[in-house]
Amino acid sequence: MGIKNFGFETVETYLQKAIYFIPDYQREYSWIKDEQVDDFWTDLELAISEERNKHFFGQVVIHEDTTVNRKYIIDGQQRTTTSVIFLAVLRDFFEAIFSDSEHLGARNKYEDIRLKYIGRWTEDENELRLTLGKVDQIYFRDNIQIVKPIETPLEQSHVRIMEAYEYFDSNLRKKLAILSSYQEKYELLLKYYNKLLKDFQLMYVETDDMNEAFIIFETLNARGKDLETADLLKNHLFRTSGSLIENVKNDWVKTVENLENIDVTKFLRHYWNSKYPFSREKDLYKRIRNTVDTPRKCIAFVKSLDEMSGVYKTLVNPQEEFYFTDTDINLSLQHLKNLSASSFYPVVLSMCENEYEDRDINLIISLIETLIFRNCVIAGRVANKYEKLFSNVALDIAEREITTVDKIYKRIKDEIVTDDELENLFKFYSVKSTAVAKYILREINNYLDNEVQVINDNYKIHLEHVMPQKLGCHWNIDAEIHKKYLNRIGNLTLLGQEYNRNLKNRAFDVKGQVYHSSNLKITKSIAINYTTWDEKSIEKRQDELFVHVKKRWNIDAF
Repeated sequence: MGIKNFGFETVETYLQKAIYFIPDYQREYSWIKDEQVDDFWTDLELAISEERNKHFFGQVVIHEDTTVNRKYIIDGQQRTTTSVIFLAVLRDFFEAIFSDSEHLGARNKYEDIRLKYIGRWTEDENELRLTLGKVDQIYFRDNIQIVKPIETPLEQSHVRIMEAYEYFDSNLRKKLAILSSYQEKYELLLKYYNKLLKDFQLMYVETDDMNEAFIIFETLNARGKDLETADLLKNHLFRTSGSLIENVKNDWVKTVENLENIDVTKFLRHYWNSKYPFSREKDLYKRIRNTVDTPRKCIAFVKSLDEMSGVYKTLVNPQEEFYFTDTDINLSLQHLKNLSASSFYPVVLSMCENEYEDRDINLIISLIETLIFRNCVIAGRVANKYEKLFSNVALDIAEREITTVDKIYKRIKDEIVTDDELENLFKFYSVKSTAVAKYILREINNYLDNEVQVINDNYKIHLEHVMPQKLGCHWNIDAEIHKKYLNRIGNLTLLGQEYNRNLKNRAFDVKGQVYHSSNLKITKSIAINYTTWDEKSIEKRQDELFVHVKKRWNIDAF
């Protein structure tokens, strides 16, 4: 068959035209209060103030599935859902006006919204005009379509639904508050009601062929506002999968659900770069579309995505997810998380997919941590510089160009800065990030002392400036010297339970007493080795720290 219906529809005729369903594989409600919801409101406001007779509201693409006699929204689910949320807010205000004043027009509008545009629902009868996907369906029904929000939202999409309702409610409430009569309030609400329903227009396309629905979706979105790669890819996979579409749908939904709140597009890019030639995000969709172009390739692709999503969750949230049984791997991943490193993900994904043992993965992740520390943290090289390196290594693993962990190790080690270069850079190293400073000092302390380890929790360990951030009367330091040496790593240490806010700008001898009682070797050593503290002391301590740095992040230790 093909396109059954095409043309421009007002929101009024669109919502009354059919009963609509949002497929389970579509994204949950994603419009954000301060972004798309605010744009929706601003468009309404301008259309009213400028007395526009027509406002183009975007497009909707509908697939009529004749096998189950349902109409699915393939494109346009966000604007459709938001329109129903706004109508629910109007419904509740019209009902309040009628309840307070018995205004018959308000009663009629309340009934029209309830019956014509939202629909009724009971345990025995479902006459709702719109049914969302399974994640949002019940919350939306019970807190928008039946009554105003009363339940505490649990899912992020539910929070966004509630925030959209409250945003519209708050804006209208402010406008109504300055009006004195119920008639004036009714007329104000009526303006918004009529503007949305009668003057907001949609380009409506309906087809009974799912493949064609996805082609239309992709064509309509090829220009103008960019869609997420994940959205375009999902539709490409469904369109290309033919008779295997249910299998592809199921694996796609499992993958997205498993990733939870992780950015699906970022996952796709790291996954792609773990087994295919390197791609930037702007080229990613085109690359995948041109490669995954048959039903069999679609099913293999989404199956692999599903399998690797568990690994990816651990890479992104190593303190919460534990794909690996080796605790050393999880610890190194936490370190890399502290350093905001992610360009290495393709290497780990490729090693996991090609069934490398945990001890080999641990070796490579530890080496990557050393590279990131030496090259990016200390040498200041941009982490993105190593994206291609890691992607190329991952590709060679996937294509069996690299078959042993020794070869992976050598490829990465060859890129790491030498000890001499590291020493020259470390002499003058100042820390810009508190998290990075805590990481460096924690790792040095843990390397020095196997018995008293600093916990890997930045909320429970405190960064101490020996020469304080605010000098006060106890420190006779030149302002330029203070500025130059304040954030040098040699001027920093860690405090645990002995931390005291009142210690911040006290004299060094007072601080030294606290340092001496510390259980942390890196802090206690300051009190033992120094009687005064100035720029020479900071330089000396920084040189002492480097001795431990070279050993802790030793490229020959693996």
